[in-house]
Amino acid sequence: MSRFIGSFMDDNELDRPDLNKCPDCECFFPQDNCPICGKECPEEMRAGNRKKQKKKKERNGKSKVVEYVDWYHRWWFIILMLFIFPIIGIILLAGSPYRKNVKITIIAVAVIYTIVSTFGIGTIIGGIKNTFEKPVDSTLSYEEYTQKCTMVSPEDFYRSPEEYKKDFVGMNLVVKGFFYYLEGSYTNRKFNDYIVCEYVENGNTFVILVRDCRSGGKNLVAGDKITVFGEGAGNVSVTDQEYNTKSGPCINAAFIDLSE
Repeated sequence: MSRFIGSFMDDNELDRPDLNKCPDCECFFPQDNCPICGKECPEEMRAGNRKKQKKKKERNGKSKVVEYVDWYHRWWFIILMLFIFPIIGIILLAGSPYRKNVKITIIAVAVIYTIVSTFGIGTIIGGIKNTFEKPVDSTLSYEEYTQKCTMVSPEDFYRSPEEYKKDFVGMNLVVKGFFYYLEGSYTNRKFNDYIVCEYVENGNTFVILVRDCRSGGKNLVAGDKITVFGEGAGNVSVTDQEYNTKSGPCINAAFIDLSE
């Protein structure tokens, strides 16, 4: 629909490049003088001389709505809580009136920050690596592996476990019991089982943890005499699903033979 000559232009309409424009009344007309105020149209406002105007974008009506936000739901307080007390900050953000996608993004970042700040990135990466990777060299055959192992006394290993760390060692032990490590999924649980073994000599009992990293092999029971071939892990501390903890010298076992 065409405009009436001499009428005003609202904010959402485009300019009329084929007509003159009054700089005061902002109306359009074909003659030299404005039909409303009678002022002569200056050269820069005449048809063909004016700069082309861009159409203004319509604003979202919601942006004009003023909504009251409680002080504990304001951004400055939520961000402060996320740094000082992350759990409280996450709860406040979840119950705030802000957009859902914004809350989900910030909560995800806050959870990651909380985990990293609590446990440290090195611990997290180490835990993931420890869960999904075998702590023994699984590329070697039984014959190759046992040939690389040096038979050591359980007493020597018990007294100086750090000296044998990552060394290929073998030793004779007796199974005392079993201890199931809390870390790891059920599909990878075999590599997180510990065998509690002992060695008695001259009235002294030396308890050694054997981490069972075998891909297969016979099941063991308490009282079995075994020969363990593996790699020294130094002193370790492990916790089971009931939060019982055992600590001591440990060997990561790649192969276990039953002794007569």
